[in-house]
Amino acid sequence: MTLDYKNPNDWGKSPLTDSALRLEQFKAENPEQWAAMISADIEALFTPLDESEDYPPFTGTEFLATHSTIDDHPYSAAFGQFLGNGIDPDIANTLAFGENRFDLISEDFDDPLRQLATRIYSRFEDMGYWDEEVPESDDDINYDNIPF
Repeated sequence: MTLDYKNPNDWGKSPLTDSALRLEQFKAENPEQWAAMISADIEALFTPLDESEDYPPFTGTEFLATHSTIDDHPYSAAFGQFLGNGIDPDIANTLAFGENRFDLISEDFDDPLRQLATRIYSRFEDMGYWDEEVPESDDDINYDNIPF
C-alpha cells in the first residue's frame, strides 16, 4: 500500500508515517527547495572534515592495548581518574581530552556513574587542566604550574 499525503486516511496512523507524509508533501509542494536540500546533503557527504578539529588521536582501548602504562597518555591524570572509577576506556579517553560528553556514559542525569564522572571532570576543569596545550615532551612541562 502506497501512502499519499493527499489522502486523509493515511494521516495519524503513526509518527513515522506522518513524518514520511510530511516529507512527501514538502517535496511535492516545494520542488526547488527540495532539490536544494538534496544538493546540500550530497555536497556535505563529499566535503572533507575539518582536520583542525581537536579529536582524540586514538581510542582508550587502542591506547591500553598498545601501552604498558597510562603515563604515556597526554592527559594521564584525567584518563587514570576516569578509568579508576569504572568508566569505559573509550569514554574515559574522550573525557580525558576535555570533551564534555557525559551522554556517552548514560542519558540519565541521575546515573551514579555519570554523576561521578561529572564531579571528576569538574575538578579537573576547576584546576585548569585543559587550559594549556599538550606538551611535546616531558622537558616542556612546567612543574611550577601543577596544583598540588
